[in-house]
Amino acid sequence: MHIVNLEEIQSIKLRIPELIQHFENRDTKFASLTKEWLIEAEKVLVNNSMAVAADVSVLRGVLISAERGVIPSGIMFSGKTTARKIKDATSVDVLQKADRIISAAIEASVTQITEGERLTRQVVALAIRKGMVQKENLHGHDEMLREIWRKMSLDPELQPVTTHIIGLVGAYDALILLDRSLSLLE
Repeated sequence: MHIVNLEEIQSIKLRIPELIQHFENRDTKFASLTKEWLIEAEKVLVNNSMAVAADVSVLRGVLISAERGVIPSGIMFSGKTTARKIKDATSVDVLQKADRIISAAIEASVTQITEGERLTRQVVALAIRKGMVQKENLHGHDEMLREIWRKMSLDPELQPVTTHIIGLVGAYDALILLDRSLSLLE
């Protein structure tokens, strides 16, 4: 999975705290906002060819059922059971399950990219020490990044690490990680 795709999925997950804030504030739109979030999460997952979109879709179905008065299994209530309590409790439950499903689906990619980031920062630090990094824009920023990567890849000491980074994240994402590593040093 490419960095841009992973970050798109993570941005969807980062909206969950806002939804829970609506729940805490007893917002009457909480269930509908949750359903909108599930629809958007499905779209992002489908666009990234992730089969877990089906799991998220099923969770949306559970929420739709709750809106129609069906109490999902495993949800208990204290006091009087109202339509709103059913919808809100189901919304919290499906958010939690969707978060777990999505997190599990991207876990390996997160690990790979995190390792790629760590290695890239290390190889950039060594390349700077060796004088390989000059931030001269040859024919643009992308060309500069490719030239720095080329120099690091040709260096006998750095070549195994650059090969490993490409193996972890791919050539395109390696340049993104290089760019981010360089910007951290500014």
